[in-house]
Amino acid sequence: MRKSPALPPSLDGCGFTYAEARAAGVDRSHLYSKAVQRPFHGARTAGVNLADHVALCRAAAAVLPTTTYFSHASAAVLHAFPLPRHAEPSDVEVSVFEPARPPEIAGIAAHQLTSTGQRWVLIKGLRVIGAEDVWAQLSHRLSIDDLVVVGDFLVTGDQPYSGIPPSSTIDRMAAAVRRHGRRRGVRDLRCALERIRYGSMSPQETRLRLALIDAGLPEPKLNMRVVDPEGRLLALIDLAYPEHRVAIEYLGDHHRREKSTYRNDIARREMLSDLGWSVIFVTGGDHLTTAAHRVRRALLRSSPGEIAPNPV
Repeated sequence: MRKSPALPPSLDGCGFTYAEARAAGVDRSHLYSKAVQRPFHGARTAGVNLADHVALCRAAAAVLPTTTYFSHASAAVLHAFPLPRHAEPSDVEVSVFEPARPPEIAGIAAHQLTSTGQRWVLIKGLRVIGAEDVWAQLSHRLSIDDLVVVGDFLVTGDQPYSGIPPSSTIDRMAAAVRRHGRRRGVRDLRCALERIRYGSMSPQETRLRLALIDAGLPEPKLNMRVVDPEGRLLALIDLAYPEHRVAIEYLGDHHRREKSTYRNDIARREMLSDLGWSVIFVTGGDHLTTAAHRVRRALLRSSPGEIAPNPV
């Protein structure tokens, strides 16, 4: 029996239709073999991890009309939002703008939107609703704190380290709230918008910042630069109260697992202590309320009388 040919590079790792495969020279028997996956009616893939939602979106693109855009939770994954586990999608989500009709395909949840000035971007060759409007679309699925976590990510990105501009701005997110109108979740969007800040480099840093504020403490500065007299960077403090010389560093699991990171953490703490800072390390195992109490005690030691001794 003749061996079926491998997929051509143009079809490898993405979704395709039967007609596209035949036109590319793929043998008919290969298209009906167990080596070929059928994630959606009319769509085929081969050797693709369909548990990867990005791969699933690429497969869906093969049978979606050109009027569709990836949206809601699928767009959040494509934009790499830090989503809580409960908000991670199973079905692919797309949207069309009126008067186009949403496609009806099993495994694809389609929405119809009114055009109010939303932008779209190209990610991995896929048409995706802009990040700030996707954030607004998730308003009824995420808590206010989760919305702040995503908002901090969108307005900060990796810029404090890399210098690369973030994917959105506070002004663009405010415009997305206005476009959302009076639809479900707009109150949560407004509350979240007021709490979004530039500078947070991880969901844990955002949640720690919110915990400190909710405990009645002053708002900390985020990723504050500490430089020597010549202006050379000595440290980038996750959360800081410079007037009290209190530094808070959030340590993820990689700080514990990686020896070089662990040693750098110790060296940074000793250096900051030599400069007169009180350094507090917070880990994923610490309850945020307890962490806020520790920060309060450090602030009280630094400036007795300026910080309320009990949570407000």
